[in-house]
Amino acid sequence: MSEMREFIEDTTEKILRDLSTKETRERFEEGEWSKPLWKAVQESGLTYLGIDEDSGGVGGDSQDIFSILRIAGKYAAPLPLAEVIYANQFLAKVNGEVDDKLRVLHLCEDGEDTLFHVPYGRFVDEIIVVSPSGYERVNASEMTYTLKANLAAEPRDLVQWNKGKIGALTVPFQELKEDYERYLTMSRVAMMTGAMESILALTVFYSKERQQFGRPLHRFQAIQHHLTAIAGEVAAAYATFEATVAAYEKDTKNEKIAMAKIEISSNSNVVAKAAHQLHAGIGMTYEHELHHFTRRLWSWREEAGNETYWANHLADLYLTREETIWEAITEVRGVEVNVGSTV
Repeated sequence: MSEMREFIEDTTEKILRDLSTKETRERFEEGEWSKPLWKAVQESGLTYLGIDEDSGGVGGDSQDIFSILRIAGKYAAPLPLAEVIYANQFLAKVNGEVDDKLRVLHLCEDGEDTLFHVPYGRFVDEIIVVSPSGYERVNASEMTYTLKANLAAEPRDLVQWNKGKIGALTVPFQELKEDYERYLTMSRVAMMTGAMESILALTVFYSKERQQFGRPLHRFQAIQHHLTAIAGEVAAAYATFEATVAAYEKDTKNEKIAMAKIEISSNSNVVAKAAHQLHAGIGMTYEHELHHFTRRLWSWREEAGNETYWANHLADLYLTREETIWEAITEVRGVEVNVGSTV
């Protein structure tokens, strides 16, 4: 871990531990924007990661970005942090600098005047609408909203706007579309990994506090097996996340990203079900905060391509290669390998 990444993670951890609380999330779901949380995140410079200092950013790379998104998932932060970071990076590239507005980027085809599933659309200052013809910065005053949300109550609004001045793209639209897709997929991998960490912590805490037949739950062997299963899935998810982040820049075919989204989604399914089963009735109530994390897992699992989508991507990728799937996995070609061989 680089010194900068360690510093960024510590900063993010402190901010979200203090401000992304159960009460903050509950108020957000009632319609209150998390202004103190957003202000602290913005003032810390986290929304300007990946942007050169000359353009108004704080530097950093993709590993730094995804490491803080993991922590955002760990605290179920009610912010579109991943989307804001990417929108700021885009604006810095096409405009030369970036300001401190709350903005997200949305892709559409030419001629469309309705945007679907806009993250946190009702709260943003502007949306950067990008189409094959170019991009447009749409202010909040020029938008009309229909409020929508995913299973986790995160806004995914329908937005209509009046078209205005179009700016030129610095990269082809299709290239930008593919880049944004892989970024969003990796961001969901990061956030799901963080959410699973918190689910494990909540489950271990509950098993120590809750008593049955005069003993804490974690003293029962069946419960220990449950906890071990959750811990194993979380450890596997974290290892997958770290390996994929390290390969992110070079993974131009999205092979590892696809594998990571499939694997993390599978991990999250096991973790969420086991955690709710161990918490029993209390885990199904709105008052307990377990659902703040499990509902996000279920929502993020479907966003940026679900398992079926990425499995089809891998199938298409492997069908274009000369080597077999076994050769691609083992990186062994043209050599007979016997069971147990180290060749």
